[in-house]
Amino acid sequence: MARLAEMDLVLPTLFLLNNATEKTLTTTELKYHLEKLLKPMGKDAKSGTVRKDSLFTQKVRNLKSHNKLEKLGYAIYNTKKLGKQSGSFTLSDEGQKYLEEKIDIVNYLLNNNFASADTLSAFSDISKSDKQTETFDENLTINEGTLTMVKTKVYKRSSKLRQHAINYYTSSEGRVKCKVCCFDFEDFYGEYGKGFIEIHHQKPVFQFDGDDTLKTIKDALENVIPVCSNCHRMIHRSRLNTLSLNEIRVFIDNAKK
Repeated sequence: MARLAEMDLVLPTLFLLNNATEKTLTTTELKYHLEKLLKPMGKDAKSGTVRKDSLFTQKVRNLKSHNKLEKLGYAIYNTKKLGKQSGSFTLSDEGQKYLEEKIDIVNYLLNNNFASADTLSAFSDISKSDKQTETFDENLTINEGTLTMVKTKVYKRSSKLRQHAINYYTSSEGRVKCKVCCFDFEDFYGEYGKGFIEIHHQKPVFQFDGDDTLKTIKDALENVIPVCSNCHRMIHRSRLNTLSLNEIRVFIDNAKK
């Protein structure tokens, strides 16, 4: 797993500031909420040498020590003279604007319960690129048609990925089954269930502006799998612990014993 950089924390920090009272959080509050939100692992989760912080929370402190947010113009660091709580950050207008430009990808990464390493890697990719990022959001295609008025472009793109994935995983007999428990909707519901399945994103799927959509979809097929509704909900049941394919299979194997 690649090590976390300070820039990778910028968007999650702006997201937290935007949702905080008066759009303000202290460094201590940021440490707590970022750690809970991003669930750092590996070397970043190990204890450091400063104030009993982990290497992750030391990087959060460095947002102030290195004046990262202020240099970018995304937040103001408050002192008592400014009327806010001393040692706190307040989201600036420029930070609000930058967050709004990236909010789709932020919501996608934080609401789909991806593994911590994949979420942080995605934030790192975004922070290194000046291109617009476009998402493929599985939640928009679980209940088809319900959100088309909200995010039509994302919905259409995600639907294309879903259909390609169904075609990819459909057997020569024309059946598509859950990759976890092997449930077949057509077996259970007959013709009415034919071709129905949900598509789970094991890793984030998005593309940068100018990338070929069809190629992106083809590359994404290795990161998406067909699952039944029950298994899909169980995979995502815990926000703090999204289950891998192997982990949920263990539950099913144990239930069969």
